[in-house]
Amino acid sequence: MEARARMELVSPPWPSEDWVGYFREFAFRDFTRPLSRRLRLAASFTVLRSRRVVMSLVKRRGREFGAGAGVTTGTLVLSIVLSVVVLCAVLVLILPWPLPYSQSVEEIIHDRTAYLREQCHSAAVLSAGADTTPKYYYQQAFHNYFYQARVGLLWCSISKVASSSWMYQFNQWAGVPREKIDRMATEMKALARVNYPLPTRADVEQIKLLSAAGVANERMVVVRDPMDRFVSTYEDLIVRPKSNNYLHLRRFIFREVHGVNVMQNETVPVPSFADFTEFVLRRTNLLDPHWNSYWNLCDPCFLEPTFIVKLETYDRDVAHLLRRLNLTASKADRFEGHRLNVNHDRKGGSQTSSTKSRSSTIDRLAELTADQFERLYHRYELDFRLFQYDASQYFALFK
Repeated sequence: MEARARMELVSPPWPSEDWVGYFREFAFRDFTRPLSRRLRLAASFTVLRSRRVVMSLVKRRGREFGAGAGVTTGTLVLSIVLSVVVLCAVLVLILPWPLPYSQSVEEIIHDRTAYLREQCHSAAVLSAGADTTPKYYYQQAFHNYFYQARVGLLWCSISKVASSSWMYQFNQWAGVPREKIDRMATEMKALARVNYPLPTRADVEQIKLLSAAGVANERMVVVRDPMDRFVSTYEDLIVRPKSNNYLHLRRFIFREVHGVNVMQNETVPVPSFADFTEFVLRRTNLLDPHWNSYWNLCDPCFLEPTFIVKLETYDRDVAHLLRRLNLTASKADRFEGHRLNVNHDRKGGSQTSSTKSRSSTIDRLAELTADQFERLYHRYELDFRLFQYDASQYFALFK
């Protein structure tokens, strides 16, 4: 009796009416446990359950055929089949279906560029672009193109997406001393343009032909979630302006949105995020590069980038880009990676900082009305579509 009581304490309390429900409750207490451990648990539970089923069948056959009747071959076959069925059912319950497939970085980059090309050939994208792009702006897009021929990299600069980092790097590749770059930190684009002439459309077409001919070179853009970028612009240029130009912009925002003139000798209060958004939406002719769209800044359907870096996976993507450019082999073209950490939201691309940035974005967007958000999304809709960013979490705020 004591031995039986100990066995009952150790054995799992399988409910005869709902053993599957008990297993789900037990196995899913910690779904993050390693798959191998979950499989071992599944196997052990299956064996225990199968043993109980077999014993039940044996007792039932014993009652049917009388005491002392042995286990028949049919009973054994039935028990084995039943065990296999139970094991399959358990695997269906615990395995994540479909099984996760881990893509290589090369496959991810290929998928990004292939998706952009597919979207660019879509009539819907082309018609939407015609509605959101000023007619004169195609002549301005190439002002953001920089081509480093020795390295083999054509880059389109987008403000608020690691642009200062890459501008520093392009100046470094051009042989500009660090001291001079540091002195002209706020004018790095003008400094870079001295060494990188403004390309023409024919120049870009020639670079694309080189890629098609197998010459090693890349056409790159760096992007991030458009709403994260817009909120970052507000935080860095309106809340904490780094120049008098954006300090004065506060006055224009109050004048445009509220019809209030703030005198020069008066302290300018910080406009709310809703006020800043309304100002940007009304002044469609004010295409500041910090909040202008990727579509306008880079004309990605013409550029046809071969490499799309996302700020959310910045370190991993850039490391792969360097391998494709073979930059580690030449000391003269070394990559000053330790300098490329100026974006305050990224901080090495950690998951924690990315989560904080997303939380800040959602908090700011919650300050808008549903109408303001709809208009803001329409402004950046092409950026969301072309670069595979999901806006559903933002729309959920206004349901």
